[in-house]
Amino acid sequence: MSIDVGLALERVLDEGDEWRAWRALHLAGDDPGPLPLIPGQDGTGGFVGPTDRLSPGATGQALCHLKLIGVNGDPAGVIAADWIESARTPAQAWLDAPDDVPGIIDDRGAGRAWATASANCALMATGRDPGPRALDLLRSATAQEGHFTGGAYPTFASAGVYWLAEGPRSEIAEWALRWAREWSEDWWGPAEHASALTFWMAAGVPFEHPSVEGFLEELSADAPKEGWRDLELTLRALELLAYSGLEASFTPEGPG
Repeated sequence: MSIDVGLALERVLDEGDEWRAWRALHLAGDDPGPLPLIPGQDGTGGFVGPTDRLSPGATGQALCHLKLIGVNGDPAGVIAADWIESARTPAQAWLDAPDDVPGIIDDRGAGRAWATASANCALMATGRDPGPRALDLLRSATAQEGHFTGGAYPTFASAGVYWLAEGPRSEIAEWALRWAREWSEDWWGPAEHASALTFWMAAGVPFEHPSVEGFLEELSADAPKEGWRDLELTLRALELLAYSGLEASFTPEGPG
């Protein structure tokens, strides 16, 4: 592993905002104090997406991240889950504009698949029941190769959904995980690996699963010594690698 955790955390503490500094201290085992306001979350609980509109997809991904760092039970996590539940459409699914789907999409229907998969995964991962209707809608968005309408991000989230809903024997989850592992696209990078791992780990996919293991290896191999220029990506990668137990491979010095 090329990343030096001590240097990366020092950089986050020097350059990051209050939320990232809190997470860096939390990750280092220090007492970071009360949870600060989270950038991108509004007072109703929702998080903004790429177009600066409140987004079920972005909120679901954020809630999965809060679960991984152990604060989904704090007020910020509770109101995020509440907001997701309130944002359901009359069809009992969720909807984002195509421009709010991360990455490169392959279908204009990506907004519904992404929002529904991300919201569903987050609710189930945090112990809430989204109901069967969303699962039925997602099932109709599957393709033969295992990916879901919209491409990478809807598929990452959907793999978590069906792992949670049907367990390790879920053919839909396994096909989606296999697609992510075997059909990697040229534009995928550490941001895609981190996003996929956020959903899969929140859903409880085992660390030794070939897709999780492979994405963790890719993420750690891609990391510069002090992390990426993108502080959020650097911190998210450190959190994911620590959550998986790979912190034993880190340089042991934390921020001093």
